[in-house]
Amino acid sequence: MKYIVRSLKYFAYLCIVLALFIGVLYAFGLVGGGIDGIFKGGRSSLWKIAGIVAAFAAVYPAFGFGTRRLMAPGAFEDIRDAIVSSMEGLGYELERQDGENLSFRKRSGLQKAVSFWEDRLTFTRCLGGFDVEGRAKDVLRAISSLER
Repeated sequence: MKYIVRSLKYFAYLCIVLALFIGVLYAFGLVGGGIDGIFKGGRSSLWKIAGIVAAFAAVYPAFGFGTRRLMAPGAFEDIRDAIVSSMEGLGYELERQDGENLSFRKRSGLQKAVSFWEDRLTFTRCLGGFDVEGRAKDVLRAISSLER
């Protein structure tokens, strides 16, 4: 279900960005003549563009989100504070703690909006460390910071 919601969010996000981009081009007079003048196929091109955007939005969550292992041996009490302070340094705040599992969200509203409110990083305790789940680039950034 989470995958479908992410796909729909990215479809809406990409449609808005594309409409803004075309609107800016039209406002500055770089394109003209309405929809029929902007696109070679006119209004029938919009369905093709929507199909391409839908295909990209359907595939993106598979590559843009994931889980990686953070090797952090030791007692949870010993490493929890280091994880929280490192994540705060990256602009995250502790959202909740369920036992030995941690969930972080971005502090900045602008950063939340840019990531389309898909800014949660979840640390799930496993043998020898944590499984970190979230946006792939954020997961890699957090793990790199914590391993240093």
